[in-house]
Amino acid sequence: MNAIDRVVGYFNPAAGLKRAAARITLDQVRNYDGAMYGRRTAGWRSSNASANVAIKRDLPTLRSRSRDLVRNTWWGQRVQTVFTAHAVGSGIMPKPNTGNKRLNNQVKKAWKKWVKTCDFEGQLNFDGLVALATNCMVESGEVLGHLRNVSPTEVKPGVVPLKLQLLEPDHLDASHDLMMTSTAIVDQGIEYDERGRRVAYWVWPVHPGARGLVMPKMSVRVTADNMLHCYRKLRIGQGRGVPWLAPVMLKGRDLADLEEAVVVKARIEACLAAFIKSNNSGRTLADQVSNETTPGGGKRRIETLSPGMVTYLDNGEELQTVNPSTSTQFETVLMTQWLALAAGAGITYDQLTGDLRRANYSSLKAGKIEFRRIVEQFQHLTLVAMFLDPLWERWCADAMDAGILPRRADGYPVEWIMPANEPVDPMKDMQADILAVRSGRKTWPQFVAEWGLDPDTQLDEIAAWFKDLDDRGVILDTDPRLALISTKGAAKDESNTEVNSNAPKPKSK
Repeated sequence: MNAIDRVVGYFNPAAGLKRAAARITLDQVRNYDGAMYGRRTAGWRSSNASANVAIKRDLPTLRSRSRDLVRNTWWGQRVQTVFTAHAVGSGIMPKPNTGNKRLNNQVKKAWKKWVKTCDFEGQLNFDGLVALATNCMVESGEVLGHLRNVSPTEVKPGVVPLKLQLLEPDHLDASHDLMMTSTAIVDQGIEYDERGRRVAYWVWPVHPGARGLVMPKMSVRVTADNMLHCYRKLRIGQGRGVPWLAPVMLKGRDLADLEEAVVVKARIEACLAAFIKSNNSGRTLADQVSNETTPGGGKRRIETLSPGMVTYLDNGEELQTVNPSTSTQFETVLMTQWLALAAGAGITYDQLTGDLRRANYSSLKAGKIEFRRIVEQFQHLTLVAMFLDPLWERWCADAMDAGILPRRADGYPVEWIMPANEPVDPMKDMQADILAVRSGRKTWPQFVAEWGLDPDTQLDEIAAWFKDLDDRGVILDTDPRLALISTKGAAKDESNTEVNSNAPKPKSK
């Protein structure tokens, strides 16, 4: 209320009341509906806390519940498996771009040696570690990768003396919050300098949930150049990752309970039991009590129903059955919930359930487009930026220090070749790719890379194959150099079946 409203209200209360009511109405018209207070928003709790403050208190609970959903629900495990299968597949391949083919091949050779034995625990190769790290991000929200240098004697000759140890986010000492100096701080186990950049991580050497082991009293400081911290960053300033199932946790739990109730209801309806009531006064009290065997071997009054069960009632007892109502709406309700669950988890309905009854080529193709965009975002904006690129730079530096690779002022630039996306209809998709290459929308190396292959290696193999065919004098109709004009999609008239004059000729004996 301004000064004029107060003056009007003092001399003319009725007019002041009208002005106040009109002003409130005007403010409500001008404001957002979502910011209004009333009955509809009475239970709406919201906060303007920073990303780290919002995460700090709830993260351990979210993480433990997410792991429980992955362990004990089919859909939690399914979300994790589907996303990792598409994001990582059977592996992600680096493609060095030094501008020197010989040097590129040298880098590839050194990398292939290292990836086989890079696991600090000695069990997985590099592709297995990347898949495990992605699983951890989906389930726990984030993953740590400890880069550990080892003695050259611990590796084979020509192998970079570097190991990668994956750690669950529980290893971060979240209780280590303090102001170290006037500028540097530690927040949830991550140490920042005065400019807000990460300089170290405070890590528990032993998993805090490893019961029975001797736990260290203090966490250990690991510098940021020796630690990879990968998570999906959703807000500016967010320092920790949140489990991906967090938005659908309650809905998924309710859905699991509903599915269990439907199964129990069906089991009860399938039970055919007979109950016999006797008025024979000669039966002893012990004979009248009907018992069933407990899992521990003891006896108790019958409290469960089983198909074909026949039991006797005590004198004075009567059976009153509970007849559950029959409903045919369960499938519709479950399908609606599965659709919402799949959308919230970031995958499609058919990927979550395997239900393709109502799918066709167009619907599958359209559904996969958005999903592939989500996967590509994760691959290039999260996995590459936070995990693969920092790891590559460290590996190259250690390789140069070990004399395995020559020193270069520009380092070793790299591109990452992601796993191929399997087409819904291979013939239609291949024809579209051919036209895209011919029209110049994409190059042949880009086309090969989309299939998860290294274009340089592919050309080498093609050249070697052509040479082997010519040396042996073998002509196959699968040889692309034959270039039959009748091939569908060819540049010339399809009615002309003449063979290209550049096709290989068999050698004369």
